[in-house]
Amino acid sequence: MVKQVTALFLLFLLNIPLFSRWSFVVYYQVNKSYIASNLCENRDKPKMNCNGKCFLAKKLKAAEEKEKKATSEKLEKMPEITLFCPQSFFKLDYSFIEQLQTLHEFSYFERPYRSFLTNIFHPPRF
Repeated sequence: MVKQVTALFLLFLLNIPLFSRWSFVVYYQVNKSYIASNLCENRDKPKMNCNGKCFLAKKLKAAEEKEKKATSEKLEKMPEITLFCPQSFFKLDYSFIEQLQTLHEFSYFERPYRSFLTNIFHPPRF
């Protein structure tokens, strides 16, 4: 039981950054009247029916920019891994082809003898 609670708690801690945007939305919904009356930019203009949505939009945009900045900093700090392979590693040795061509028995032509199976198994002839 203790292991399960600990695992769930650690899983929740790992997912806290995913909930950062939702926390602003929940805060807005809980304190909607306070935000609309005190923190809203458009509180002087009741015809716009903003009700603090401008405040929420600012907070969400700031959270997104903060997240982008954090990821870009992580990418800049990430070590660069360079794979190095010497050219001689990729150099192929084709000398075996020359050796095969010098052999007397090597031929590109079909062998003069045919096996019994090649006579039976062949594509249909029309």
